[in-house]
Amino acid sequence: MPEHSRYAMSAQDALWLTMDRPNNLMVIDGVMTLTSTPDLDRVIETISERVIERFRVFRCRAHRDDDGWFWQPADDFHLADHVRQVQLPEPMGMKELEAYVAEMRSRPLPRDRPLWEVTLVERVTFDDGQVGAAIVSRFHHAMADGVRLTQVMLSLCDTADPHVTASVGRRTEGGGPLEIATKATATVNEMLSDTAKVVSRGVEALTQDPRGALESGWRLASDLLRNPGHLVDAFDALGVDNQVANTTGSVAKLALRGGTVRTIWTGTPGIRKAVAWSAPCPLDPIKGIGHMYDASVNDVLLTAVAGGMRSYLAARDVDDVAEVEWMVPVNLVPIEDNLPDDLGNYFALVMAVLPLHPTDPVERLKAVTARMARIKRSAEPLLTFGVQRGVSTAPRSVSVALTDFFANKAVGVLTNVPGPRSPMSFAGSDVRQIVGFAPSSGDQPMTCTIFSYAGAVTIGFATDAGLVPDPDQLVTETITELTRLVDSD
Repeated sequence: MPEHSRYAMSAQDALWLTMDRPNNLMVIDGVMTLTSTPDLDRVIETISERVIERFRVFRCRAHRDDDGWFWQPADDFHLADHVRQVQLPEPMGMKELEAYVAEMRSRPLPRDRPLWEVTLVERVTFDDGQVGAAIVSRFHHAMADGVRLTQVMLSLCDTADPHVTASVGRRTEGGGPLEIATKATATVNEMLSDTAKVVSRGVEALTQDPRGALESGWRLASDLLRNPGHLVDAFDALGVDNQVANTTGSVAKLALRGGTVRTIWTGTPGIRKAVAWSAPCPLDPIKGIGHMYDASVNDVLLTAVAGGMRSYLAARDVDDVAEVEWMVPVNLVPIEDNLPDDLGNYFALVMAVLPLHPTDPVERLKAVTARMARIKRSAEPLLTFGVQRGVSTAPRSVSVALTDFFANKAVGVLTNVPGPRSPMSFAGSDVRQIVGFAPSSGDQPMTCTIFSYAGAVTIGFATDAGLVPDPDQLVTETITELTRLVDSD
């Protein structure tokens, strides 16, 4: 295919363009703070050599005609339209940087040119008094998923350790889209087979004890209408294989569960956004707690997020919320394949229902660990990827309705990105901290990010300014809960 020719956009990528709303933009926002201010010409040169010349989507604009969506090379492409330098009014501290990111988060990217921009923010004074800078990046989700776009940004960085690459995530087994589709088909067939076994056992029970079977069935049906995830327990009781039981429970959770819990942040998001993130927290104590309770680092951090939300609600006299639903992205392609030339979206969203109780953080950690283990032992990512494919190929009115249907089952998107373990530099300046925010969709009021880098982790929230005007309080409460967990040993 000639370099100057247009090329078709995949259905999964095009879906993000149709999901764009003025009040919830499908843009991934990232921030990389630096210990000094790099020269703008060097920034431009680095982006040109490592991104623009490698990934053609950065030189293309999204276009639609009767044949659908495609990427059209922008004949008038100028790098200066996408890379700029700003110096905000002083004093410019972390609060002002967060406010700037929030303001950018409410602005749509111009559709008449490639859907990205990078801004060098000069003279940022950090909480420890050091004066540096920040790189604020904005990429439309149609270009690629968060893992790949984070990988693109990290490809701009250098490390002093030749054995360490600028990568995100951890190596996992996987395959390309065809292999993913094949696995999803096999999973569905397996579920149908085991469902038939369950039906057979149910018929046998009905024959042996009609009254008892009907009463048990009625109780089960009533419980499932209230708590669809309990279908897992029903399958477990019948001795069905864990993966099938967990997958079936996940499907029930997605299909039957109503909207996310209605509480103080419920409503229709507006245009204005708010953003806050924590100072870097050391990872080693978090790993120690996970090892002590046979939990992953992810389990520990999710437990802290759940506890932070509970404390945030309790401070506002809300004590009737037992759990909160989050959509969590799961990468479906091996790490070494994370940067295909055309980038794109290769991930699925799974629902993580985080318990806000018990108040004891260790007991809550055990509950979170058990719930996340069930998701890991299921094929939910493969099935939700199939759902996403179906939604993306449906007529626009149908895809919009289905997108809102699934989006509104969760409070937002929660991302956990294991980033580079060694320090890095960008255009000659050392990188202090990295954080990124996924978009919210439908009526979701917030998104949460967990990003680890160089032995530390950052936790942040990006929210709707009208529904959740104080994301800094969510950050504070979450860090407090994390401290409680670390001190529990």
